[in-house]
Amino acid sequence: MSVLILEKVKKILGSAEVLSGADLVVDNGEKVGIVGRNGEGKTTLLKLITGVEQIDVGTLKITRGARVGYVEQRPEFDAGVTVRQFVETGLEEVRHVEAELEACGEAMATADGEALEKLMNRHGELTARMEFLGGWEAERTVETVLGGIGLARELWDREARVLSGGEKSRTALARELVAVPDLLLLDEPTNHLDLVGIEWLEAWLQQIHSAVILVSHDRRMLDSVVDVIVEVERGKLVRYPGNYSRYVDLKAERFTEALREYEAQQEFLRKEDSFIKKHMGSQRTGEAKGRRKRLSNVERLERPYDDVRRPRIQLGKVERGGEEVLATEGLVVGPTPDMPLLRGLDLRIGRGDRIGIVGPNGAGKSTLLKTLAGRLPTLGGTIREGYKASCGYYDQELQDLRDDGTPYTEILRDHPRMTDLEIRNHLARFLFRGKDVDLAVKSLSGGERARLTLARLVLTEPSWLALDEPTNHLDLAGRTALEEMLATFPGALLVITHDRAFLDGLATHILEVTSNGVRSMPGNYSEYRSNVLAEQQATFEGNAAAKKREDEQRKRAAEAAAASTTAKPAKPAQAKKRKPANPWRLEKLEKEIIRLEGEREALLAQLSKEAVFTDHAKLMEHQLELAELERDLETKNAEWANWE
Repeated sequence: MSVLILEKVKKILGSAEVLSGADLVVDNGEKVGIVGRNGEGKTTLLKLITGVEQIDVGTLKITRGARVGYVEQRPEFDAGVTVRQFVETGLEEVRHVEAELEACGEAMATADGEALEKLMNRHGELTARMEFLGGWEAERTVETVLGGIGLARELWDREARVLSGGEKSRTALARELVAVPDLLLLDEPTNHLDLVGIEWLEAWLQQIHSAVILVSHDRRMLDSVVDVIVEVERGKLVRYPGNYSRYVDLKAERFTEALREYEAQQEFLRKEDSFIKKHMGSQRTGEAKGRRKRLSNVERLERPYDDVRRPRIQLGKVERGGEEVLATEGLVVGPTPDMPLLRGLDLRIGRGDRIGIVGPNGAGKSTLLKTLAGRLPTLGGTIREGYKASCGYYDQELQDLRDDGTPYTEILRDHPRMTDLEIRNHLARFLFRGKDVDLAVKSLSGGERARLTLARLVLTEPSWLALDEPTNHLDLAGRTALEEMLATFPGALLVITHDRAFLDGLATHILEVTSNGVRSMPGNYSEYRSNVLAEQQATFEGNAAAKKREDEQRKRAAEAAAASTTAKPAKPAQAKKRKPANPWRLEKLEKEIIRLEGEREALLAQLSKEAVFTDHAKLMEHQLELAELERDLETKNAEWANWE
């Protein structure tokens, strides 16, 4: 059954037709990835589905009663509402269904006949809906989701409207994840998540029952989560079965086949046209006229479209310099003197090193990079630059651009000796052509600002690069172009990015930044994750062994104490038999306890399996779930013991 149907949808923004006859069907539970160049209409498509924008032509149908979840890019929060309170509003339907279930159960205890049958049918519908929403454990998902997406516990009771922009976005995302809507719309959800949060989100999206429409440039996430790719191309929505890697292959195959068919038809048309011209007015005029008539009825194939536009990111001459680019001793970094984040750092960066910097949000990754690049002063220790070392720095906030400038003037102010033709040719490599070079910087999109920042950066001819989230605003074509340039860059590279495919393709070392300090590991991101998971598994096994020894010691002590006493224990007083006011509620509580105990045993067994402890997202999810199960069991057992 379909949750969403779009038929021949058109949408015009200004003078541009963003969508022109777009068709889309999304089935219940289907995970759809939306790809396409920046500006093609991906975000507009989501706004049409939510009703933020209205369609101009066509139809858009959402299944009656289906709930649509959408995370606003700039969420608003009421005064006094805490993070936890805001996220818990996502449980509104869960609480409504639970209350109706309880009322239905009470009514069933006294009903009979046709009334009982109706109540039983309704009870079944409500139970199915409760399972879709996460079952009876839905209440505890709030803390699981908050922790999973990287909102620290100390933020949970803080007023939501005073949070940073990234924290607000994560709070809004958490509410929609908790709500489990029938259709969940996500527009670049990884932008404000760290790598651990991204991997957790992947695992969450894989297991929820909701249909999901995911707009993302994260190739790894599109590979692991979605089962359909829809490309927005020239106003149309083109559907490809499978994940992102499969889409790349299928698109190439479809283009090759379409081009072959187009060229074959063109050859046929040329031959027919030649025959008609040659024999019209001759003895074969009748045949020529017949061919001309048949030719007029042939449906002409369009030449298949292949958008080859992408930036050509090329660095000029790079000074070789010394083998050592940068070295630090006892370095202390922080945004201000009274806020040191990292202390005592001893680092050495060589000429060919390609270092990926990873770690949780707020740990100090950007502050460290800015300090190494000379954008922030050191708070202690020393930084020694190598011979002829010059840094090219990319700011993730794109603040090096002047809002009162244009792409043309931004290049000219740094390089006044460049000719008009040289500036225009250079900007054309970054897809600024014709009138684009005179657009106001303040009017540029995020992707355009990112390309302009890169255009300025490559002209500095740096010997090493410090890049802070360079892929954030780039579409997939732009990311590919950047990767290709960096692959041939001979100098050192330090990069902060949440794009795991980007790190796997470029990094030779990973620098992990946490509240405990900084450590370096050889290899790319996948190798780093494998090492971290092995460490976590060893720690888990050590803790489990220690707990087992503690339990055995406690058991032996209890047995010894029991054996040492000879006094016959007093017979306990006969407990008064209690009759619950709502037998259905007590029965449900007992079933929940049995289920939770079973889930706990199953989770403990799962945690010892290689497929779990070698997969960080699964391991973290299972550990969080185990902690929640333990708390729930304690609460439910106490409730059962005190039932009256």
